[in-house]
Amino acid sequence: MSAAALPARILIRADAGPELGGGHIMRCLALAASLKTHGASIAFACAPGSGDLVPALSRSGFAVMTARSAADFDLPPAWNGRADAILVDLYASTQADESRMRLIAPVIAVLEDLPDRPHDCDLLGDQGFDRQPSDYADRVPPGTTLLLGADMAPLRPDFARLRTASLARRQAGPGLARLMVSMGMTDVGGISAQIVSLARASLPGITIDVILGPLAPSLPGLRHAAENDPNLNILVDVDRMADCVIAADLAIGAGGGSALERCVLGVPSIVVVLAENQRPAARAMAAAGAALTIETPAALADTLPGLLRQVSPRQLADMSARAARLCDGRGAERIARALLARISQHPSRANG
Repeated sequence: MSAAALPARILIRADAGPELGGGHIMRCLALAASLKTHGASIAFACAPGSGDLVPALSRSGFAVMTARSAADFDLPPAWNGRADAILVDLYASTQADESRMRLIAPVIAVLEDLPDRPHDCDLLGDQGFDRQPSDYADRVPPGTTLLLGADMAPLRPDFARLRTASLARRQAGPGLARLMVSMGMTDVGGISAQIVSLARASLPGITIDVILGPLAPSLPGLRHAAENDPNLNILVDVDRMADCVIAADLAIGAGGGSALERCVLGVPSIVVVLAENQRPAARAMAAAGAALTIETPAALADTLPGLLRQVSPRQLADMSARAARLCDGRGAERIARALLARISQHPSRANG
């Protein structure tokens, strides 16, 4: 059988960690699912402990290999030491690391969030709002495929599937009866518990759904609080995130990929910036009228209660419409097709 007839073997190099969070692996899982539908063979290489923070990785069915550093990792034994492509989603990797990866894979793809470092890659995806090719003019090799903007966000397909139903529900202007709090699986600094406390004091009768990872520091205290609060729902290691998001009238969340998930479904947001790389997206959403922003966790106590008490049904409906214009949820499929095209065009595949 010729090389071109074999399934493309794609290794995804991504990590999760207490400070890093699980967003890199979650968006890579969405992309992996799209690649799999096109017949690709997928494996992950992750730092130890990543699967504990992101149980969805263990449930995915993809092989998960050990990564000892950015460019030092194992491949599945059946691949005989070669891959057709490596997809890198790491803040810690360097251009030199990507060049080393070419020793075992002819095509290198990168998921990036900020145009602030050079890459040795054939394809680069950056979901940043208003990102332009000129941002990467001196940071990638000539001929690199650039997939830029929020519509390139690799999100799980359920968000695009539920988009029409979610937008239709919001056109009726239901007001604020259900709040979702989703600050990332690692719940940095136990911020979820602080938000729930402020929200409950501001809106005593509202239903609050809190989404957490299994190791979130807020989890024990929130479970205890829920025992005496029938309108507080604690959801751990959620597998069908889109179903939870669509139920919310307003969400409080971080400014990473989950903010774009909310945009796809037209869910108005209060975005709390947890890391500097989230700030541009949060500000872009605010400028578009799609979200309200809180620039630092330290500002929560002074800012959040007033925002919750002042938001109106009309404002929620307007924010919903504006959010939906920012992202359509089909980025994983776009990146998958582009990556498979680059693989198929490489001489190692095209010539067998």
